[in-house]
Amino acid sequence: MIWHKKWPPLSLPMLPTCTVFINSLRSWGRHEHPKCFRQNLRLLPATFDALLAMIQDDLVFHSNSNKPQLPVPYQLAIFLFRIGHNGNASSVESIAQWAGHSAGAVVSCTQRVMLAFMVHHDTAIHQPNGEEIANAKAWVGEASCFAWRHGYCMVDGTLAYFDRKSNYSLNVQIVNLPNYQIIDYVVGPVGSAHDSSAF
Repeated sequence: MIWHKKWPPLSLPMLPTCTVFINSLRSWGRHEHPKCFRQNLRLLPATFDALLAMIQDDLVFHSNSNKPQLPVPYQLAIFLFRIGHNGNASSVESIAQWAGHSAGAVVSCTQRVMLAFMVHHDTAIHQPNGEEIANAKAWVGEASCFAWRHGYCMVDGTLAYFDRKSNYSLNVQIVNLPNYQIIDYVVGPVGSAHDSSAF
């Protein structure tokens, strides 16, 4: 005998904007719970505020459409959450559920924020001045051996961009100072290329 039960129709209400997302952006969530904020967006609230100040007036966030864009802090948060996760957590659908918005909104936010940051490329990534070099050399002299006291750059490669087949698809080599300021980079060598070849 097979037992059948008629289940009531499953009704899924429209997902409200995720409370984690909203609470992360409210002042108390940013500044009183920085650990939770950092876990979601992979940076400290003060860094978020500084990045927001850099891009919030960019024209990419203004349009004449009848449908207004999300506030710029939300767009930045969606972008940071997306680039700060990989695997299943970085799928557009997962991020849309986390943010309480559509997959299309996630893609649009990502594109807008990337365009806004590209305006600052040449001011953010540049060769160090004399004072920065001197400070970097002083740090190297204190933190390493005497023979390396004149060095000030650190060079390392990293595999970036987790693709749809769960492979790292892009080899990026970064040149930075000891304070993590990126002063140069190379994008494009295949993952099998040795760091010295990319350099």
